[in-house]
Amino acid sequence: MPLPAETATAAIAAIARGEITPAELTEHLLSRIEATEPGLHAYVTVTAERARAEAAALSAEAARGVRRGPLHGLPIGIKDLIDTAGVPTRYGSPVFADNVPQRDASAVRGLRRAGAVLLGKHTTHELAWGGRTDSPFFGPTHNPYRRGRIPGGSSGGSAASVAAGSSLGALGSDTAGSVRIPAALSGCVGFKPTRGRIPLDGVLPLAPSLDHLGVLARTVDDAAALTAALAGPLPRDHPDEPRVGWLGGWYDAVLAPEVRAALADVRALLDGHGARVTDVAVADQPLMPYAALERIVREAGAFHREAFERDPALFGPDIAELMRKAPPSAAETERHEAALRRSTAALRDALAAHDVLVSATVPILAPPIGAMTVTIEGREWPIEPVLTRLTSPCNVAGLPAISVPVALADGLPVGLQIIGAAMRDEAVLRVARLVESLTPPLPSPFAAGRNPR
Repeated sequence: MPLPAETATAAIAAIARGEITPAELTEHLLSRIEATEPGLHAYVTVTAERARAEAAALSAEAARGVRRGPLHGLPIGIKDLIDTAGVPTRYGSPVFADNVPQRDASAVRGLRRAGAVLLGKHTTHELAWGGRTDSPFFGPTHNPYRRGRIPGGSSGGSAASVAAGSSLGALGSDTAGSVRIPAALSGCVGFKPTRGRIPLDGVLPLAPSLDHLGVLARTVDDAAALTAALAGPLPRDHPDEPRVGWLGGWYDAVLAPEVRAALADVRALLDGHGARVTDVAVADQPLMPYAALERIVREAGAFHREAFERDPALFGPDIAELMRKAPPSAAETERHEAALRRSTAALRDALAAHDVLVSATVPILAPPIGAMTVTIEGREWPIEPVLTRLTSPCNVAGLPAISVPVALADGLPVGLQIIGAAMRDEAVLRVARLVESLTPPLPSPFAAGRNPR
């Protein structure tokens, strides 16, 4: 069933004009969920009756001329890593199979205050510890553009749902790229604001030194609206002719040919339409993706150690393998941390001369579910360092970054990553809107027989 409004901002405006009620919009979204689940498996829990009750209350308020907040009546989903009062929150893990929080996470409370309607909980990679969202316990989530391919992760259910139109926005978490990676592979927008703008209390930690919250949405304006409702506005920061640093060197050393070609097309468009694009060569950082993942292993391993030792069968095989790894030596840890410091310094130095930096979000197209390696130009790579290769430096540095869909290659989405200096979130959004305006929107994943069923 087609939606009366395909974007969050259009839906909010239609409700404000009285063209549709929150109750009617919520029914449309619940119908879309019924049409796409369980084939897509973007939801682990659908709170249909609760959503109907919330939407009915918001409809009654709208009829009286009352607007609860800027998202009044907007149906959204929440990643199953983020606490929701009275709704099962399993963190993608059987360790927490019976967990029903008594209190909403701060960010969820913010969305409710803004008037959002909770449709349910989106699937996540187990404990958010991976980029694939292919749970050995609850089953894999499928890419909305091609069944049998991953949606990315760990906010894979959120990205798949937004791209498939079974929610009009979502709240996700991002530790090494977990909002931007699935946005790129699934064909939607994923925005991680500057670290700390959205509070993390009520979110299961993965690696506290890297954890962020972010949003997934159909458009850049939708992402901006969700972020503003959660974090408040920032001062206007809209450079008329943005200085765009096109990241090369290490950032384009490992790219699938289809991704490289799509980015070249975007660069040509930016060069001719109001942006000053210059090359920024970043020195080789071969340890960088492994260093970020090693820090996650240290921090997440410490957090989950007691539960793992109590019952290792409750952990999937890839996470169990990580938990059993021998700890690195002090010298190895220092080499990794030095690599992270270098990558942070390289980004900050480049941002001193540019409004934003640009790269691919993910070097590859969505690989098959179950693949643990990928081949790029004849060389085989382990999948997780490839998925996080270009996104994790922003988590280490705490910088705002967004992924915008720019093309389909072989029928699968390609995302462009735009990075800004700390608290220059608005500059990132400004350039993202420019890119969005220059590239045609992706066709619906349900066009041309793409229905995940």
